[in-house]
Amino acid sequence: MTPETLGELNQALDAAGVSHTSEIYPGTIHGFTMSDTDAFSASGLKRHWDHLLPLLDRTLGNS
Repeated sequence: MTPETLGELNQALDAAGVSHTSEIYPGTIHGFTMSDTDAFSASGLKRHWDHLLPLLDRTLGNS
């Protein structure tokens, strides 16, 4: 997704009143969390989990 396309998506989500966060992980390509591929990025994976786990905790709670 290009930065322009991401901007359009963010505008559409804002217009629809959808709460969202968009993140760009510099130096990574699609699939960067899969350790068995050439796209793998250890630092990207760490950042991904550092952001995803708190989101899941806030959203789902400790069920």
